[in-house]
Amino acid sequence: MPAKRTAVVASAILLLAHIGSVAVFGTHAPGPLISDLIQLTLGVMLVFACLRASRSWEGLPRTFWRLTAAAYMVWLVAQGLAVYLDLHFGPALFAEWMSNLLFCFWFVPLAMAMFLDPDHTAARLDALVILDFVQAVLVCVAAYLYFFYIPKAETPAEMAHSVWAPYFVGYGFVAGGFLLRAALIRSRTARSLFSRFGAFLALSGVVDAMYFYGPGSGLRTGAWFDLLWSALLVIPLLIVVTWTQVETPDPALEPPKREPRLHSELFYLLYPVLILVMSLRIARERLVLAGAVVFLSFVCSSARLLVTQFRLERTQDALRREAARDSLTGLWNRKAILDILDRELLRADRQARPVGLIMADVDHFKAVNDSRGHVAGDQVLQIVASEIAAGVRPYDSVGRYGGEEFLIIAPGCDAAETWELAERIRASVAGCNIVAAGLNVNVTLSLGIATGTRSADSDKLLHEADTALYLAKRAGRNRVEPAVARAAAASMMSAGSSFWL
Repeated sequence: MPAKRTAVVASAILLLAHIGSVAVFGTHAPGPLISDLIQLTLGVMLVFACLRASRSWEGLPRTFWRLTAAAYMVWLVAQGLAVYLDLHFGPALFAEWMSNLLFCFWFVPLAMAMFLDPDHTAARLDALVILDFVQAVLVCVAAYLYFFYIPKAETPAEMAHSVWAPYFVGYGFVAGGFLLRAALIRSRTARSLFSRFGAFLALSGVVDAMYFYGPGSGLRTGAWFDLLWSALLVIPLLIVVTWTQVETPDPALEPPKREPRLHSELFYLLYPVLILVMSLRIARERLVLAGAVVFLSFVCSSARLLVTQFRLERTQDALRREAARDSLTGLWNRKAILDILDRELLRADRQARPVGLIMADVDHFKAVNDSRGHVAGDQVLQIVASEIAAGVRPYDSVGRYGGEEFLIIAPGCDAAETWELAERIRASVAGCNIVAAGLNVNVTLSLGIATGTRSADSDKLLHEADTALYLAKRAGRNRVEPAVARAAAASMMSAGSSFWL
């Protein structure tokens, strides 16, 4: 609040000082210099306010305010050249030309905000933003050729009258793009930014039109029209210092709908289309220059497409991995490990080689959850999963079958080799020193093993491994039991038992 109040009071004082300067000095010295210095001060305040806002917010607002600061830094360079001209230091022609060029196209970095995606905008600039910035530079090059180099103006530092109308069409296109983005975007935060700055750019375009076509035409620096320029600095300054991120409503049961990608992608065509339109006129006079600008724009657009495609494929790979992995342990989830079992049995059927299956269960895991808490239980599961994964061969597969149960698939292992692998896993976990919730936890595994050679054996194999695991539990836990022990164990069970199916 103190910073906001200070900015409002300071801008009000500067506006009153500007009014006094216009009333007392007007276009006579030192009126023009005072007018330009006041506007330069307002510009510095605006840049600092944008940078301050960029540090206060995350996501799209942070990048938006950075781009706004970059735009007004361009404007500050132009205003600094105007002060330089008021002081009559050195040659003036280049300074006049550069100042007018930057004043006309200061908003190009700000227009890059239309490319921002509220769902993916990071806190830092990435390759796509860099490519968009290169496109913005090409827009400035094409604009210089179109508005200053090709047409013949009355003075080298001004735009020719013949290109005034196209300039305002392009300016209106940018302002309309902001308002259109505000209408299409779903994010309330992004909508508030685009709508406010879209309205401001539209107002700025009206003031520019008044300068070129209306009462401001022919007025010198220091005249009353300069007060409108100062107001166009105070308005965005007030927007920056008073803007707050819209609070998100209570989360709904369903996630919010994302903005349609087609709407977002259309805005990336803005700069290439502007470059192409301006290059058509440039080609009449300088075909090579126009071709070079269009070619560079095409290279940037193609590079952007390739980067987007690469990221899309990487995201798809990550989604496929996430869909097949258990979120807690990082092992294959139940569906994925069962698919692997079916695939290995099909291969075993073709190659006439066995597939070993091990079903492992953490002994007395409920007691760990009850005594140490579920967070400690999750840590125990993660450590056990890591030990199991470290104990198998590179071409074996380990998955979380459910709860504290794990499934290990060992291609090419007969009963003896599967037993040996299971025993190695059991000993590794039993000898592991686990500390959870600050206390040592002794963890052991009961394991049941089975082997199969046919693709039709999948359900039978799972049933046999599960039966063997049950036998290991009944026999005292922390042991390995094979499926072949089922018949012997069945004879020792009561006649009324309904366990065996």
